Amino acid sequence: MSFIEIGENSHGPVQSKSGEIAQNRLIQVHGQSPSGCRKLFFVTNTDGFGGMEIHLLELIKRLPRSEVQPFILQLGVEAYSDYLAENHSLPVIIRSEKFRDSLWNWFRFLRRNRPDIVVFLNGWVRSFPWYASLAAYLAGVPKRFAIFHTTAEPLAKVKGWSITDILRRMIGGRRRTRLLSSVSAYFFNAAICVSKRGRNRLVNDYRFPPKKTITIQNGVSTSEFVPSESNRASRRAKLGIGSEEFLLVCVARLSMLKGLDILLLALAQVLRQGLSCKCIIVGDGPFRKSLVEQAEALGLDGHVFFEGFQKDVRPFLQSGDAFVLTSHSEGFSLSIIEAMACGLPCVVTNVGGNAEAVDHMVHGLIVAPGSVEQTADAISYMVTHPKERAEMSRMAQSRVSEAFDVEARMAEIKRVILS
Repeated sequence: MSFIEIGENSHGPVQSKSGEIAQNRLIQVHGQSPSGCRKLFFVTNTDGFGGMEIHLLELIKRLPRSEVQPFILQLGVEAYSDYLAENHSLPVIIRSEKFRDSLWNWFRFLRRNRPDIVVFLNGWVRSFPWYASLAAYLAGVPKRFAIFHTTAEPLAKVKGWSITDILRRMIGGRRRTRLLSSVSAYFFNAAICVSKRGRNRLVNDYRFPPKKTITIQNGVSTSEFVPSESNRASRRAKLGIGSEEFLLVCVARLSMLKGLDILLLALAQVLRQGLSCKCIIVGDGPFRKSLVEQAEALGLDGHVFFEGFQKDVRPFLQSGDAFVLTSHSEGFSLSIIEAMACGLPCVVTNVGGNAEAVDHMVHGLIVAPGSVEQTADAISYMVTHPKERAEMSRMAQSRVSEAFDVEARMAEIKRVILS
């Protein structure tokens, strides 16, 4: 795996991350791909490794290498090299911070490298400037796509009838955002959303063309994510959790949007009710320190286990009795369907595509975002209703197998971007 830094004025040999000159990879970036393959650029702007990054790697693994040569153009923090270092057949990473600040720099980069296909991966609605798709069009990129891994927030409406209010409605930020979003969408061959709610928001609020805006929900490997009694026993033993103790599992980045402070408050409320409940939190992020301090202040020592970031979350999911995710915002959460595939009923907030995966009282329980009371009540129900929980577990597994198989989902995406 090579790592190429491309600056605004980069020409000639470029150093790879390991310090060796990446001559073979450089030929692929600045010339023709091997064996006449089409060059496919995935453009990312990320703040860490999460569901969107996993989704991309799953897609890349399934690309026909006789037809396309993939590259990852990475703008945000470095997120991929650790996962690609052991597999030299996976794509080169191109890193640049300089060219993205103007239409001209986008155009010049794309024109010089001449990809056949560009896919913009959006972790939020405006991950890239509106003119990025225009630059790809002007640079002669034949196929241009976007994948949206988030549910766009509704644009705030301007109320009132003062002259200022009227002008804001006519030329204010909401109108400009809609206009520029619709312009950027015009230059995509298609925009893929991972949830129906996300698609509806893009079409209705951001004026994306309905015919070019489609939904392809996330998928999970139902052969890799399965229940495991051996993993359940071993993981619980390592944490000192009894085989009959009720155990919640949460897999999430420790950020404000994931609402883990709500989860901790709800857990404290459940314990005050005299119920036995423990919780594993798998993930890392900027809020880790404050969440650990909050857990200590709430007296949750011995009840909440912060396990940090894990490349393989399966043993943790397989050790649990139920899954919980108290996010304030989601696209279509991979962690939810991974948990369902492992046989866990889910307590999730009604945001993004969560309710598209979980039917209330069928595969789990849906609560209002930000509600400590509803979250606590849902956890208490899971603790005190083992028969209903077992039926939800069975239905959750069946739901993922029928509707969210990763092979079928990735085949749909490949059909769109490679057609």
